[in-house]
Amino acid sequence: MSHWFLPNPASVSPGVLAAQVTPPGVGTMLQPSIVSERLKEFFFPKSEAPVFFHCNREGLLQMAVEWFSDRNIFMIINGPMSQEWLDIAADCQKPVNVFDIAYGTDPDMDAFGLELQKDKYDVLMFVETDVYTGTSLNAAAICEKFRSISQDGLIVTDISGCVFCGFDEMLSELTDICLCGSEMALGLPPGLGIAVMNERAHTRLLAHNVMNGRYFNYPRNTVSRSASALDAPAYPLLNALNEQINTVLTEGIPDRVQRLAAVRNYVYEWAAVRGIPILSVSQVCAVNCTVIVLPPGIMPQEMAEYAARYGVFVTPGIGQMPENSLILYHGNDTTPADVMALIRVLDRFLNDYDTRQRNIPLAQRRQEQKV
Repeated sequence: MSHWFLPNPASVSPGVLAAQVTPPGVGTMLQPSIVSERLKEFFFPKSEAPVFFHCNREGLLQMAVEWFSDRNIFMIINGPMSQEWLDIAADCQKPVNVFDIAYGTDPDMDAFGLELQKDKYDVLMFVETDVYTGTSLNAAAICEKFRSISQDGLIVTDISGCVFCGFDEMLSELTDICLCGSEMALGLPPGLGIAVMNERAHTRLLAHNVMNGRYFNYPRNTVSRSASALDAPAYPLLNALNEQINTVLTEGIPDRVQRLAAVRNYVYEWAAVRGIPILSVSQVCAVNCTVIVLPPGIMPQEMAEYAARYGVFVTPGIGQMPENSLILYHGNDTTPADVMALIRVLDRFLNDYDTRQRNIPLAQRRQEQKV
């Protein structure tokens, strides 16, 4: 049995994959409007009904940039996911004002406020959890600071890395528009984009350039509220989403978050015993992903290739991340048993290649760590 610790695409459970084969016309096949209402009821109670798009996350981010093509955008860049959003804006020839944060660090709210005061910004865009750096920003503090300076501005948040994995439903109240691709924390195959907006954003976008189809195509889809308005997504992914909702609700959101936190603690304890640092500082560590910085001389690609021989799949860091970083995604349905399998394989590799600790028994290292 293989163990999948890649952030994108994330591991998809067998039950969710099986739900995709439900053929059209069968009674268990739900309409998009029904799935949308379930999402709203249990995860976005303060928002409008979610809107589905047949696209991957990159397509969803591009649409978000185009929705505000004539607005002054301020974007927080703190990892590969937000950097990708900035690159998409550049491809769309849309200038964006940037607040750059070092990967894995806690943003300076005072400096953030000073940057916001330099101009009048209509839109704030940021990624809540970057699954490539294992970092979750303090969305409440960011939104509060932006609202205190730009009362009329809209806040757009990419929650692809946190929804269903420690996702705080308050985000739908703090932010005006939440965007989510299916291939990360949602735990589905790629190809489904979700946008959720609150009444404030709905009203403002409807009032602004209502005939422009880029704005969610509101005149046709959302304002009409017709049953056929959300018929674009492929039915297999909607069935998969409905099954994932069942899985999350059956486990219970508090129990799910507790399980993911316990899984993360196993990874942290192992890294501490090995003397391996975590990329993200403790204030912004994500619950569903950990990035470790390997000792000098240990190549992440070699470790990933070694682990793959045992059916354990991990990936090196990307972009501007440290060249010796290794991404361990442990969200969605990851169990302590899965993480122990991961640790066993990584230990085998380090016992062979980490010359600092090769001759020190693991039990002795654990005892030294306790002292």
